[in-house]
Amino acid sequence: MKFTFSRDSLETVKADLIVVLCQQKVKDKDDKGIAILQKADGGIALDKHLGGLLSKIIIDETFRGETATSKLIYTSGKTTAKAVLLVGLGKTKEFTPEVLRKVGARITSVANEVKARSVAGIIQNESVKGFAPSTRIEALVEGFILGGYKFEQYKDKKDIEPATFKDAIFCQQGGRPARLLEEAINKGTTIANAIKFVRDMVNTPSKDMTPQILSAKAKEIATEAHLSCEVWDLKKIKEEKMGLFLAVARGSENEPKFVHISYKPKGKPRSKIALVGKGVTFDTGGYDLKPGRHMLAMKCDMAGAATCIALMKIIAELKPSVEVDAYMPMTDNMIDAKAEVPGNIVTARNGKTVEIISTDAEGRLILADALSVAAEKKPDYIIDMATLTGGVLYALGEIYTAVLGNDQKLVDKYIKAAKEESEPAWQLPLASEYKKGLTEGIADLKNLGKTRADTIVGGLFLQEFVGETKWMHLDIAESAWTEEERDYTPRGGTGTIVRTLTRLITSM
Repeated sequence: MKFTFSRDSLETVKADLIVVLCQQKVKDKDDKGIAILQKADGGIALDKHLGGLLSKIIIDETFRGETATSKLIYTSGKTTAKAVLLVGLGKTKEFTPEVLRKVGARITSVANEVKARSVAGIIQNESVKGFAPSTRIEALVEGFILGGYKFEQYKDKKDIEPATFKDAIFCQQGGRPARLLEEAINKGTTIANAIKFVRDMVNTPSKDMTPQILSAKAKEIATEAHLSCEVWDLKKIKEEKMGLFLAVARGSENEPKFVHISYKPKGKPRSKIALVGKGVTFDTGGYDLKPGRHMLAMKCDMAGAATCIALMKIIAELKPSVEVDAYMPMTDNMIDAKAEVPGNIVTARNGKTVEIISTDAEGRLILADALSVAAEKKPDYIIDMATLTGGVLYALGEIYTAVLGNDQKLVDKYIKAAKEESEPAWQLPLASEYKKGLTEGIADLKNLGKTRADTIVGGLFLQEFVGETKWMHLDIAESAWTEEERDYTPRGGTGTIVRTLTRLITSM
């Protein structure tokens, strides 16, 4: 998508579609409200030019201006554009950048529906509820791009309806420096494209997203971004004594891979961060076979690794003053004569022995060895992300990401960033009361506890492999995938936590 600036008014700007944003004005809590045109984004001036057409339609057709609702109005040649699109911003007191992501997605949807190639609108110079123009334009750009996302790689080309919306024109009224807005556009584009990358990776069927293919993609992205990348093969993984990782990979005909991507800033880094992402390209559950209805979406089980790759791409473009290393164990969890069975005891890379209680609790096994590698490098922080437990659905539902960690300041920073980025997160406790179930067996650890608080137990298990490093675990087992379309996210992979981790990492 192309973004340009113009000094033209809405009446004269050369575009197929003009956008006017409307606040929803309500008298009291029982009032459903009505859309209000604003002076700041040209709505009042355009309405005057059109002889009151916009305000008349707002009243006659009861357009309330609720968030991301819209009304298309043809102007019969009274503007250079074919039509005006009124889009609701909702109530002023409820305004956040997330509103603009939804608005951007709505604009993209309508533009493609009416075959508009170009869309123009005014960017208000003043801050809105404390959000500067650059913050707002970044969110709007994300909405434009993500609102047009479709996963159609496996459809017949002749059945695909091509998107027409290609050009977004921002009309500037006043002397605000374009450089700040251009930086915001670039950042919004970078983040939105990274989210699309995660969605594409997660939505791709497992036969086309094996450990070999995923690791090759990671290498390709790293090379393009001028990042160092090392890929360990089976021989190297064995040399590194990654026993838990190998135990999961043993049942597959696909060779496991371990990927390490590294970013170093110019000058001395302010902090050193290790990212660890689970890369199970398909999870059958092993001999603890999943029910068919739970297995269908298990191509999503590599969302943690895909998120790590996307984040490294963002970091390479934004160039924060932090050192970041990403570690990604990649395998699938299959069944054959060599596969581990429940009751076997395996030695982890850090020397701990683990009794395999469930072969379907495989994610914590491959992450454990990866965390051990990361901890050896002495980072200031380790952040792991994984579609780890089905139990998180019952704890927090489909939208929230579960957050656990041994450093409350790090957890608090993440939750604050998640709120600011509208990617819901909630902290669960690393409750020591549940640890006994992991340690009372015939090995140092079991990979499954007795309690039903499986998300907490998963965190407690992983904590055994980070040493004294400040660490945070993100369980995205539910938030990484959606069965229902939500706002600017269609069914499938969501790309969740990319925005939040970008904000967190760049703030460090």
